[in-house]
Amino acid sequence: MRITPEQRRFLGPARTRQDWVGREDKAKEIPAREERTSPPPAREPVSPSGVSVPPPEDRHADVDEAQERRPARAAGQSSKFSRALEVQNAALILGGLFLLAITFMLGKKFEYWKYLISMRNAPKLSAAEANRFPNMSAQELVERAIVEERMGNWKEAADRFIAAKYKNLLYPGLLYRAGKLFYDHNNFDSADTLFERAVAFGENVDLANYYRGMIATGRRDYAAAQRFYEAATVVAPFNADYFYSWAEALRRDRRPKEAIARYEQAALRAGESEANVCRFKMRLTQIEAGDISETSMELENKKSAGPLPVDWLMIAAALQIHAGRIDEAVKLVQQARLSDQSLLHGHFAACVGDKFFSDASNNYPEIAEACRLQASP
Repeated sequence: MRITPEQRRFLGPARTRQDWVGREDKAKEIPAREERTSPPPAREPVSPSGVSVPPPEDRHADVDEAQERRPARAAGQSSKFSRALEVQNAALILGGLFLLAITFMLGKKFEYWKYLISMRNAPKLSAAEANRFPNMSAQELVERAIVEERMGNWKEAADRFIAAKYKNLLYPGLLYRAGKLFYDHNNFDSADTLFERAVAFGENVDLANYYRGMIATGRRDYAAAQRFYEAATVVAPFNADYFYSWAEALRRDRRPKEAIARYEQAALRAGESEANVCRFKMRLTQIEAGDISETSMELENKKSAGPLPVDWLMIAAALQIHAGRIDEAVKLVQQARLSDQSLLHGHFAACVGDKFFSDASNNYPEIAEACRLQASP
């Protein structure tokens, strides 16, 4: 195939096979060289502090991702915080209920614990009391004490009862009996000590506390008297006398509402005659406290039903004394006195012996004269 001169000028001079092979190798080397000489990738900008800063488009992506994560993280933290608050509130409520229950239980057990402490701190019998009769047994001392008591030698009898108790601590009732001997003979200090020992040894606990209350009342220690009477009611909850005496101590301590409640308890446990006395005391307590509306209404109902009995005549007199009408009160007291046939043991004696009329007698001589159980000579 022949080549024209124009084609030869276009194709260039003739080349051998080696020239073509070398040219192909050079053509392959050029892309490799271009790859080696390509510019390095752009570095991330560096802040003045030395921390690399991503490109703008990368920064926007990071910001968007952080904004997406932040609500989720905030929601998780809020959920954890709300759960912690719920647990805390539940713990506070349970703690408050527990504290309330503990307070209630402690209030209920206070008197019982106080009683146990008093028993623990009660005076013990001394060795001198036992060595006083060294050659006699507890049984012999008790039998001899009974004989001495019948002979009127109450002090010797009490000493033997005490010594017998020391010789045999299981012998019941000895300390209480000795204390009762001292009480009956007006030696109240020794009686109170022996009653305290009797309570510590579990002897006639209700009666021992009752007499301790009577001694405290005589000393005008009404707070102590209330504690002793209450302790007696705990041991013997069906004895009306203990509740009655407790009410009297409360009334003398100027606690009328509580006194009325104890009078009601006493009336519930007493017979009809004693219950009437308790109700009479309740009305006088109301008058002393200035609450006369209910009592006045009851009095009017009694008047409309017929002649007034002794206790209601005395209630009418008490209302007149409260109002300052002493002359009218004297007439009512005299009428009540004439209505009672047995002055010394009837309702009139129980009425005039009340604290209300005792105080009125101290303030008004005419009331004192009208309240006398026996006429003046």
